[in-house]
Amino acid sequence: MTNKRLVYFVSLSSNAPFVLKEALHYVSQGNEVSVFFDLDGARVLDPRYFKTIENTHNMDIGSLLTTALSKGIKLYGCQLNVLMADGFELVDGAELAGVATFLDIAYKANAVLSY
Repeated sequence: MTNKRLVYFVSLSSNAPFVLKEALHYVSQGNEVSVFFDLDGARVLDPRYFKTIENTHNMDIGSLLTTALSKGIKLYGCQLNVLMADGFELVDGAELAGVATFLDIAYKANAVLSY
């Protein structure tokens, strides 16, 4: 089986736990996975937001993000959303990215999934 490149585009923070679990599944099969967090989804990359999503979904989003990074999943936060948010802190290991970065990676992907 040929390894695939998958890109997830997360625009809604409540979808992040599902996306990260699915991304971990695909990376465990030898696929290359990137996750872009935009709009409301970018809040997931701020450690101050972890408690909110943990209370909503009963999941440890911080552990999911740490595991994803340790397994080689690339995490990107939309630079416009992150830079415009007051006091936004980006989790260690995640990167800021703009539209050009997203398009470059998306064009090389076998699939782009939006959540």
